[in-house]
Parts: sequence; C-alpha cells; structure tokens
Amino acid sequence: MSALRKDVLKVLKDWKAGKPVRSLELGHVHRMKENPGSSPLIDINQHFHQDQDRAHAYLFHILEAFAHEDVRLPTTYEQFAGTCDILEAGFRDATEGLTAEELDGAESLAWKVLLFGWTRAIDGHKDAQYIEVTRPKVQESAT
Repeated sequence: MSALRKDVLKVLKDWKAGKPVRSLELGHVHRMKENPGSSPLIDINQHFHQDQDRAHAYLFHILEAFAHEDVRLPTTYEQFAGTCDILEAGFRDATEGLTAEELDGAESLAWKVLLFGWTRAIDGHKDAQYIEVTRPKVQESAT
C-alpha cells in the first residue's frame, strides 16, 4: 500500500491525467521593495506571474516519489529537504527558471500534503488564494 493518503493519490491521478487540480499559488506574486527602518513593502507596480504549472509539476514529482509502496515518509523536515535536493537535481530541466520561492513553496506544500493529506494541506485559505493548475504538456510528453 502507498505511503500517500487516498485524497493525495486521487489528486495525483487527476494531475497525471491532465485534469485541473485545485491548489494554492506557490511562491510570491509581487516583488518587494525596501522600506528603510521598517519591513519591506509590496511593490504594487511590479506584479509578476509565475509559472504555476511547472512549479506544481515539481510538487507532483515530489509526491510521485513518495507514492511507491517501499518508500517511507521522512521523520523530519531536514530529511525531507535532503530528499527534495536529490529529486530537484533529477528534475532540473523542468525546474530551470523557477524562482527559489516557487521551489521552496512546492517543497513546503508537498511536506504538508505528505503529513496531512491534500485536502487538509490546502484548506482554510481565502477563495482568492486558490488556483487551478494542469499538468504541462511538456511533462506529458516527457513521461
């Protein structure tokens, strides 16, 4: 039996089939600007759109690695992060150009999903924070 919860397996199956998946945006959508003497501020003049499909492809690549029966979940985040370093290296072509925040966001959400399941991991946010992502065509032809 897989180490993943049933809701995670269903979302992973939907992703692999090219169906839209409800998720959260990974990374930041605004650039920050310095605010001397205080915390940085959001620069509303510099909104940028990130590559959510590819960031989520990395997220699902991580989850897929833990979907096998013989794979055990790490007991600490540090162990998990070490595994992600290896997974990212093997997925480099697909992750090239993603921001550190997107990569870290994918890893962070994957960790939460592994611990609590998909539904609990993304639950509790405002409606505006949810997005739908679909498996990129590049990934479909590569696997």
